Amino acid sequence: MEERKWEDMNSDCLVNIFGRLELKSKVLVIPLVCKPWYQAVHNPLCWERLIFPRTILGPRSQTELIKFFVNRSQRCATSLALPDMCDREDLVYVSEECPDLKMLFLPYGVCMEHKDIIPNLIVKWKKLESLLLGCITCVKEILELIHIHLPSFICLCLTNGDVDGETASAIVSLIPNVKCLFINQAKLKKEDLLLILRGCKRLEYLDVRNCTGFDEGDDEILRLASGIKNFQCDGSTAKDPLSFMHEFNELVLQMDIEIDLDFLDAIGGDDFQWDEYQWEL
Repeated sequence: MEERKWEDMNSDCLVNIFGRLELKSKVLVIPLVCKPWYQAVHNPLCWERLIFPRTILGPRSQTELIKFFVNRSQRCATSLALPDMCDREDLVYVSEECPDLKMLFLPYGVCMEHKDIIPNLIVKWKKLESLLLGCITCVKEILELIHIHLPSFICLCLTNGDVDGETASAIVSLIPNVKCLFINQAKLKKEDLLLILRGCKRLEYLDVRNCTGFDEGDDEILRLASGIKNFQCDGSTAKDPLSFMHEFNELVLQMDIEIDLDFLDAIGGDDFQWDEYQWEL
């Protein structure tokens, strides 16, 4: 039997495979292999997942590169993870050119720098289902708008901050039907976690690992969480959060988010140089 060649694979299969690769490979490697691969990687469906490295280094501006990749998707992008720092222009541009986003990750730097416009930009994505925030800022305002404008919303991720009673109450009252909730490496008191457990009846996945404010072995918490399909609280402790200030600051700087979703596994990849490639701008 004659051995099949990779370049002879069905173009739909190639698009499916290439769409799962990191941006660097789709730009620096795949187009150079053969003509069928070059053609396949130029299919907009290969660019549904736009997951940028935390830092972009190179001779071209970050805005120019973000626009390059967004344009490759031809408004087909469904998942977007932005670099740690990006301009206001970048945020506005992706809100206009990625109308079909279902999953969005805004890292720490973006959340802090542009917190004044983020809530109103988020509601432009009418199909948004999952929002991941690299820090907790203006979250109540965001949830109020999600409650009004985004009926398909099912997943929220909050990291590196203080999920206080007001935030917990907002989660329960504004997105009570949330199915997936991630509160990693945050300050979360036991009473606020209990409020969430009692109020969000449709939770299927709750990840509160490495938090301070409650103990991972607390019997009351484990009993209330027993009906959740996937509940994780490893590494959480009731110890005074101030004793962990040094470690917490290191986590904020590193922005290493450990969440078990394929999309999130690709976030925070290695920084890389973009000057290895002659851009087709």
